[in-house]
Amino acid sequence: MTNEQEIEIRQARSCFFAMAATYFLGVFNDNYFKQAVLLLAVAAGLSGLQGQATELFSLPFILFSAYGGWLADRFAKKHVVIGVKFLELVAMMIGAYGILTLNWNCVLAMVFLMGLQSTLFGPALNGSIPELYPKWYVTKANAILKLVTTIAILLGMAIAGFALDQDWINTSIPFGNILIAVSVIIVSLFGVITSFGIHYREPVAKRIPFPWAGPLMSIKDSILLKNDKLLLLAVFCDVFFYFISLLAILVINTLGLQELAYTKSATSILSVSLMVGVCLGSFLASKITSHEKWTHVLAPGAIGMGICLVLAGYVASMTISFQFGLILLVLACVGTFGGLFLIPVASFIQVRPKAGSKGRIIAVANFLAFIGMWCSGRLFTTLDTSFQSSLNLKFLGICSVIIGGCIYSLLLYIKKQNGK
Repeated sequence: MTNEQEIEIRQARSCFFAMAATYFLGVFNDNYFKQAVLLLAVAAGLSGLQGQATELFSLPFILFSAYGGWLADRFAKKHVVIGVKFLELVAMMIGAYGILTLNWNCVLAMVFLMGLQSTLFGPALNGSIPELYPKWYVTKANAILKLVTTIAILLGMAIAGFALDQDWINTSIPFGNILIAVSVIIVSLFGVITSFGIHYREPVAKRIPFPWAGPLMSIKDSILLKNDKLLLLAVFCDVFFYFISLLAILVINTLGLQELAYTKSATSILSVSLMVGVCLGSFLASKITSHEKWTHVLAPGAIGMGICLVLAGYVASMTISFQFGLILLVLACVGTFGGLFLIPVASFIQVRPKAGSKGRIIAVANFLAFIGMWCSGRLFTTLDTSFQSSLNLKFLGICSVIIGGCIYSLLLYIKKQNGK
């Protein structure tokens, strides 16, 4: 790296720090509260609520992604983020009341609002990366951001189980529930404060029309992806990753609490091991991929995830003294292949579109990804009532291996078409 490039990167990092900090706090809060709610639901015999919560979180991305993309392209991203963080604060207040009273309707309303704020926040954040960094550094910037946000997810999911198990003083409401309710509001307030420090940049497309058609516009833009086969492949891989990863986390929660009879803390650690692997895979992806060379890791990543998920299912069905440690190791391997798979895909989706349409294309990717996540919530409800969780992990693994084979075939087809 030359001296000029180093100066350029340092300037970009200083501008991006407040955005990353705001995102970190939001991701932590989201996963901290969501994991606490899912654990409480499973412990209360309401494991099906996991599927409903997933569907409600995904629904805003399906309905409002076009508006999120329009906001990111039409207005300064700083103003978009500040407004969204206030929406998060309202959502957390509703969720705090829900968890204190175990009012599941309030909890589900909060989940929907968190999905809405993520719908509006995502294009503004992801669209800012290629604006701040030179194209050659975007993959590494994404890997760093993924590492930071994965740490936020790890902390949120890990601390949630431990917080629920706390019993510092005797209270009419379980103390762990009070601890969750108070802390999510405090973290959300900090997120509002950090959002005011985000660097202001003029919007790049001030005259774009409002997408009145909403999800119909997202469908139209999705169809247009066929004109760019590599971009279409990247979006497909993005959808697959979020579908399989969310479904795996839902299955792991039920596996730990119900099939293996682990504590809430131990069950959270199972998901944490998965995310630790994602950190490792993200770091590896930053070393061996770029925005120009990235497709070679897709098929190995998907197949590797699949094989490790099958192994996790087998380990979970075994009765051995070191079962817990072995499951942690295998799930970490699942995450490693997942991080290797995701980072180059996310980077390509950010770099490929033109400057005035980045928010719109990222919104389309979110729209499709969360249709996949909505489907994962729906599928989980069916799988959870029909099969053991260990068997469901094996099923997910087989599906991932099959998708890996399909991706390999698609890459061969695209290569053949480009060769003509």
